[in-house]
Amino acid sequence: MGILLISARLPARGQLYLGKSLTDLRPQESGVQLVFGYDTVHAKEVMLNLPRTPFLSLPTLRQAIPNRTIGMAKCVKFDLPTKFFPAGSFELGKSLTKAYAFYDDAWWITRLNQSAGQLPANAFMPVNTSEHIPIGIHFNDGPVRCDKPGVNCRGFLEVYYSTVNDEDFFESLRPSTYEPLGTLTPDKDSTGKLPRLHAAVMEATKKLFQKKNATQPQEPPSLLVVGVWDRTGSGYTAPTKVYYSTDASNPGGPDPLEKACGVAGLTEKEYRDSLMFPIPNRTDISLANNDWVAQTTETMFGDWAEESLLQAERALRVKGMDRPTWLDQAFGGNSRLENSGFCWFRDSRF
Repeated sequence: MGILLISARLPARGQLYLGKSLTDLRPQESGVQLVFGYDTVHAKEVMLNLPRTPFLSLPTLRQAIPNRTIGMAKCVKFDLPTKFFPAGSFELGKSLTKAYAFYDDAWWITRLNQSAGQLPANAFMPVNTSEHIPIGIHFNDGPVRCDKPGVNCRGFLEVYYSTVNDEDFFESLRPSTYEPLGTLTPDKDSTGKLPRLHAAVMEATKKLFQKKNATQPQEPPSLLVVGVWDRTGSGYTAPTKVYYSTDASNPGGPDPLEKACGVAGLTEKEYRDSLMFPIPNRTDISLANNDWVAQTTETMFGDWAEESLLQAERALRVKGMDRPTWLDQAFGGNSRLENSGFCWFRDSRF
């Protein structure tokens, strides 16, 4: 759990604690007490990069938050209006999973000269294969190193990034819901997953090789790395946002935010402001994470890390911090950031 601590004894610096599991947060008259099992740390201010499940598991903090705000924090919704998602075209699945295969010969560069694009055209909707392994490739998404351009290249290829429904090929590599990272190397591959994955990738890319009149490589990847984020509410979860829709094509009918969350009169602004500083009149405890987004399904643009950064920026701006000198007007004028409430240049969303 990422926690930035600004200690009262170190007013000009921050201190980053890694590998510590936060078990409670106790608001004090001055500052906060953070509990890590049997250890405690006092901090003047905290910004919590916590998703929904671990945030709601902090007992003392939860007791200090108004019930209305807790209702917002517990809200998870993903409306699927058929005008936006044709019926049957998308399932939330039991996890959100990403997988990278490391090849000692980065054949997509050396044989296909393919460093951009997706396969299929929308890789989030992967193709199925005879190996019963879904494949959705992002040719640009993975570090590659070459001795010189196009020569002796090796690197990672993103072979899957989507929801997981029935298959468990990638999911099975995750140790537990609390350990989303899974790896597989040849010495640990007792069931032949790496050759199977390679066969599936070669099946999916066969036409690309034919078009280039290139020979498909025989060697399977020497490493598979997966990240599996659960959707069942256990451990490290996939983003659990609030995507609501008032469109008539939404199954069950129009679903405004207040109805979607069961919080009367709720607006996006109240949701954002309440969760940014979950205890009223205290700006020393702030929250910034990819989970804390409420917007219409029709305006969603993906589960990107920039949302955590935008929320952190909003909180710092409200707390009176000046705009960083490196953040120029051209960057602040980016319409996508402005639409997300990028407030060093625009305060109207507060």
